[in-house]
Amino acid sequence: MSSSGQTRRSNNEGTVPRQRKDGQWQSNYVAGYLPSGKPVRKSVYGKTKAECAAKLRAEINKASGGAVALSRAPKLIEWLDHYLDLIAPNDIKERTINAHRSKIDNYVRGHRIASKRLDKLTPTDIDILYRDARGSRKRSTNQGSKADPLSPSTIQGLHRVLRRALNVAVNRGVLVSNPVLKVQISGRSNFEPQVYTTEEVRRMLASAVELDDGARWILNLTLGPRQGEALGLSWPDINFDTGRIKIVREVFSLPWKHGCAEGFECGRRYGSNCPSRKDGGFFTGPPKSAAGIRSVPIPDQLLTALKEHREVQLLQRSASWKPFVDQSGIAHELVFCRPNGQPIDHRADWQAWKDFLASSGVPDGRVHDGRHTAATTLLLLGIDPRVVMDILGWSQVAMLTRYQHVLDEMHDDVAKKLSTHWTPEVEPENNVISLAQRLKLRRP
Repeated sequence: MSSSGQTRRSNNEGTVPRQRKDGQWQSNYVAGYLPSGKPVRKSVYGKTKAECAAKLRAEINKASGGAVALSRAPKLIEWLDHYLDLIAPNDIKERTINAHRSKIDNYVRGHRIASKRLDKLTPTDIDILYRDARGSRKRSTNQGSKADPLSPSTIQGLHRVLRRALNVAVNRGVLVSNPVLKVQISGRSNFEPQVYTTEEVRRMLASAVELDDGARWILNLTLGPRQGEALGLSWPDINFDTGRIKIVREVFSLPWKHGCAEGFECGRRYGSNCPSRKDGGFFTGPPKSAAGIRSVPIPDQLLTALKEHREVQLLQRSASWKPFVDQSGIAHELVFCRPNGQPIDHRADWQAWKDFLASSGVPDGRVHDGRHTAATTLLLLGIDPRVVMDILGWSQVAMLTRYQHVLDEMHDDVAKKLSTHWTPEVEPENNVISLAQRLKLRRP
């Protein structure tokens, strides 16, 4: 109880109206909180106590419904950093946060929108950001620097990050409404994966058996695991007796952060060069989705290649070889690794794939295009789409729509087979004709 005999009011009730020296009545209330957690207080006034109390109730109702913007809203980049550093880690994987941060650093941080306060953001600001981002990618050519437009999927990724971060700002009372929700972006993509033909795959498989790391590419082309899943395979995951592979993890890397005091006292620009670097390197984690944890059959050609790869790997081990120990202290004897037993960097794996394509005499493509090729091949072989989903570790049936052209070809083939099945065979011609036919021929 307070000295006045009244129960202490909570923040969402505001203060009891009090009369000021100038005769007006005043009440204070909490309108929301800054990213730091500090409350933002506002006041209402009235000529009478009843008028002040009525205004207080109205403003508190607005604030509780999220309809009041904070007068000291943070800048966009301040909120995004706060969101990625303190809020996102509660329910998003670290490597996903790292990807989100990369988009913010590349397309938002250096843009004029970064310094705009949240309560001043408009849908037009977001439109301009996306327009500028689309023309921000540069590549070097013989004629100088040339701008390549970003793919629609990259813009969609940036859109998702901003939408989620600003939704959280609305939920926490830092922002009135999310302007990103009012911006429409195209879901269409002009990107077409490089899917290799049957003849090209045969050529690639013939080339792979001659390479020390050929099993890596045979795996890519036949079963299509994600890059991190392939690099995360360990030998106990392969059962040579039953002819199956368990895919239960992936290997990924995170950039190193500075370990020295704030301000980078070591004088190095990048955290990877800091003598006290931290939080970077290789990590293991579950596959992309629950469906990614799977057991898949091993084709005979791959089974033979993996056995030979095992023998070659044992011969090529360096004196410093040791199993890879992940962040949980679990040791992994990786199937595809460096001579010292440690994981292969995804960029080195990418370059090895490029070299393999060139040596096989097939068009250039991404490591992920091997996965597209595997999916296409399985569908063209007539394997049930649900089984293909299991083998590829897809969590959504919608993934099959990316291969609609393959399904269309299969449906056309079904139509041809049905037509042949139900159409009676044409009897061979002979010189014997019926009496009715002879009568028709005699008629003038």
